[in-house]
Amino acid sequence: MAQLKRITLVIACLLIWACEEPAPIETPAQVRSIECVTTSLSLDNGGSGEVRFVVKDAKAVFNYIVSTIGCQVELRQNNHLSQKPAEFSLTRVREGSTKGEYIATITDNGTGRIYSQQVCIIIKLESGALIRSNAVNVVSNGFVGGIVDIRLNRSDNPSLYSDVIFDYDSTTHTYHAHIDEYISERSFIPTISTEGIDRITINGNNYAAGDSLDFNHDVTIVAWQGDSSTDYTLHLTCFTGLPVVRIETPGRQGVWSKERWVEGSRLWLDGMGRFDNLVDVEMAIRGRGNSTWGYEKKPYNIKFTEKQRVMGMPKHKRWCLLANYMDRTLLRNRVAYYLAEQTSLAWTPHSEFVELILNGEHLGQYLLCEQVRVDNDRIAITEMTPNDNAGDAITGGYLLELDFHYDNLWQWYTAHGVPFSVKFPDEEDLTQQQWEWIIEYIDEVERVLYGNNFKDSENGYAKYIDAQSFIDYWLIYELCVNHELANPGSVYLSKDRNGKLVAGPVWDFDWGTFSWAASPQAQWGLFMTHAWWYSRLFDDPAFKDLASQRWAELKPAFMTVFDFIEQEREYIFESWKRNFELWSIGTNINGDEQLPFGTAVDRMEEILQTRIEILDRDL
Repeated sequence: MAQLKRITLVIACLLIWACEEPAPIETPAQVRSIECVTTSLSLDNGGSGEVRFVVKDAKAVFNYIVSTIGCQVELRQNNHLSQKPAEFSLTRVREGSTKGEYIATITDNGTGRIYSQQVCIIIKLESGALIRSNAVNVVSNGFVGGIVDIRLNRSDNPSLYSDVIFDYDSTTHTYHAHIDEYISERSFIPTISTEGIDRITINGNNYAAGDSLDFNHDVTIVAWQGDSSTDYTLHLTCFTGLPVVRIETPGRQGVWSKERWVEGSRLWLDGMGRFDNLVDVEMAIRGRGNSTWGYEKKPYNIKFTEKQRVMGMPKHKRWCLLANYMDRTLLRNRVAYYLAEQTSLAWTPHSEFVELILNGEHLGQYLLCEQVRVDNDRIAITEMTPNDNAGDAITGGYLLELDFHYDNLWQWYTAHGVPFSVKFPDEEDLTQQQWEWIIEYIDEVERVLYGNNFKDSENGYAKYIDAQSFIDYWLIYELCVNHELANPGSVYLSKDRNGKLVAGPVWDFDWGTFSWAASPQAQWGLFMTHAWWYSRLFDDPAFKDLASQRWAELKPAFMTVFDFIEQEREYIFESWKRNFELWSIGTNINGDEQLPFGTAVDRMEEILQTRIEILDRDL
């Protein structure tokens, strides 16, 4: 009986338990607000500090482990919540000694910059909402006041595509920023935040909020604290950072001919603070080149109505815009001209990189270059007239081109098969007497050069040829691996009045150069000693000795090219990226067409170093 009562009691208890409500599961509390107890913090370079903060609901649950993916805690700029501070970072959050209290560790990133920034702690909820704290002022150790922030707000500057925020470099006291798009009129209203100073002056003038500044050149800002001051430089770059050439043709008609000038065109040059600007200059434009004119990216000749000084280069009417379409490095012509400038060659074309905008369309990077012309500031030989037909007058000056394309008006082949043409006097000015005289002169040079007495110092080839110029010219082709000397193509000689034949200037180094692809034999030795007349010149021991002597004299100057390449590599990198977003090289000439920029330039340097070693060995 007692056992039956116990069973009944257990059943009753189970029934009572089954009828009871289940205990509710407690939902984690949401963060409703954050308060930073620490409101200011000073950091040493590379050092750390702590900010204590509390959440409104002490039972709130959130992921505060900074190293964990999906961390809900961040540090943001107080007046620009989409931006994290650049000079310091949130590196750790841990629980404090009381419920709801946390300690954030903030670490200086070691940039060495001076800063004073207002930041806040952000907690991101699962709903996507952001809970932000009150502001904390974080300063670099030793900060006593000055300019703490500079930006260009789009609301004040409608021509901008977005807000522009300047970064600060404490080593140079420079605020710098970049605008991706090209904006020709770069006068903007900056927003300048200061702390602990009385006033600021800009370019020597007192500044008031809302004033517009000209950012075409660096701006000098001085922050004043009584009689003490701190200088800052404000540097703004635009687009690729290279100067920009804008050309507008009448009615925006296309440029599709190498023969017909599009007259009445206008040109603007934006020097980007590096060079003087040209504003609305009258000019004409047409196509140029032989094989290069057939490529997608077209090269151009331009002709000003009046002589213009362009990017620091001497005044002239005639200029070239070289497309460098097939050159993955975009540096080949520029580097070759640099090397030629180290020699005794009388003139080498000056050049500068530009961006070209033709009729509103960006066509990529071009090399704006002096055209090969007879002029006091270029090939400085006597400028003949149609009246110079006898005596000393008919002896010069002449500009001659050796070119296998054989597409000139005044041209001929010599007895040894060298294709000569007369480039100056101009084809419309050259007289029949001058034409016949220069043909006979070149024929005489060849007869002597290939004669039995060609080594004679008085009556041999030395009577007609400036040997040093021929050697310096040859050295550039050997160094740069340019086989055009042997074709020959774009090879220039000049002869002044009563003077000898002089080699130069160098020209056209974008095809096959700084590469083994077109000239594999250049990997093992000298490869241009058999080009046209050079095959005979190198039969003379005196010419060989002079080549060795010139190499020894010029090598130290040639070695500086590596620093030049590094400088230019950095300068054109942004331009290179945009150029090859526009153009894909449709031919395989130089062997680097698919390489990244850095790899292609490294390859150029390696090949140049190999050529230097070969010339050292063989000369």
